[in-house]
Amino acid sequence: MIEIDRESIIPMYVQLASVLRERIRRGEIPVGRRIPSQYELEQELGGSVSRRTIQSAIDLLRAEGILQGVQGKGVFVIALPDKASKGDRADG
Repeated sequence: MIEIDRESIIPMYVQLASVLRERIRRGEIPVGRRIPSQYELEQELGGSVSRRTIQSAIDLLRAEGILQGVQGKGVFVIALPDKASKGDRADG
């Protein structure tokens, strides 16, 4: 189950995007694979967040170039997250 901290200063969609980004980084959702549907993510979240929040998290990862939607198929991982997206600096 995905846990989101409703009391955090970090928006819920950013928290969810971080969870998905980490799953992709660890290989739980490999490049070329579909991520769970919005319905599946909603179930994993225990119905505690709106579909708009889930869509915002997906949109954030699309903007980062990690995900891409395919009409009629779902949303797929197209790239591994950049280490810098987690706060790590690649340039030292």
